[in-house]
Amino acid sequence: MAALTKPLHRITTTPTYLTIALGLVLVGWQAVAGPLPEWVQWVVFAVLLFGAGIPHGALDHLIDQETATRQGRSFSITWFLAKYLLTMAVYGLAWFVFPALSLAIFLLISAWHFGETDIERVPDTPTWTITRFVAGGFVLAFILLTHRAEVTPILERITHNNQAAMFVWQRGVRYASSVWLYWGLLTGYLFVRAYRRRPVAIDWFRLVRLAVVLALSYWLPLLLAFGLYFGGWHALNSFQTIYGYLKQNQQKALTAGQIWLKSLPFTLLALVSLAAFGWWWQHYAQQWDPLPLLFVFLSLITLPHLNVMHGMNSRVE
Repeated sequence: MAALTKPLHRITTTPTYLTIALGLVLVGWQAVAGPLPEWVQWVVFAVLLFGAGIPHGALDHLIDQETATRQGRSFSITWFLAKYLLTMAVYGLAWFVFPALSLAIFLLISAWHFGETDIERVPDTPTWTITRFVAGGFVLAFILLTHRAEVTPILERITHNNQAAMFVWQRGVRYASSVWLYWGLLTGYLFVRAYRRRPVAIDWFRLVRLAVVLALSYWLPLLLAFGLYFGGWHALNSFQTIYGYLKQNQQKALTAGQIWLKSLPFTLLALVSLAAFGWWWQHYAQQWDPLPLLFVFLSLITLPHLNVMHGMNSRVE
């Protein structure tokens, strides 16, 4: 029973309680004053995205370097960037040729990435692997289906009204309540089964906080719901894991703030790239729908990021 000393969710000092406070303020504001102004939604979303969401992915090169050190192999920033960009290029080509299939791939890898982060430090067994994937899929499905009126036109634009993709989505929308219920029950069943096979200590408080974040997202517009989970929960918890991973073998341990500062170069690069895209679209391509392009860009940086994070998560203690 030694595994019981290894926490499923280590109780951390990550400020996810601030995320809950922010969510409560937004929900309260909406209840008292009506729908949140669009500028408020974009400001909050931008703070969450560029304060935590993008920076936690901008540390991938440091994570891969640490993983290489632990594996006893050399690390080259040039080779790392080449692999990163090549993965993005191949996936970008797939989006151009098979948009609906590429969307399905993006949803699947996102489900795994969310589940791996939310259920961390567990044995690498088939039961726990399936549990993580299903749990991440439940979170993703919950956010999407609780905002189906906003999601539907977005999917239509991204998939160019692909009949198969929209048929699946509309079926999910039609039976949304059943999807939530049975997917939730399946997640709970798999969790219990995985625990019985390989017991681990469970940080119930962390799971309760996740449930609160999802409950708050239910009452907020899609933009804020996604920002609250992705930036205010997923990215902050990822930062905590990254912080512990990077400082473990440092002679002089870096502070959390110093690690965040190390993310700034690639975060700024993302900002500059986004601004350049906006300028180019405004002057030369207004006839193109920008939303699918922005969504594709997000998926392109997610795929190589997932690979780096999986290499780290499989080695955290």
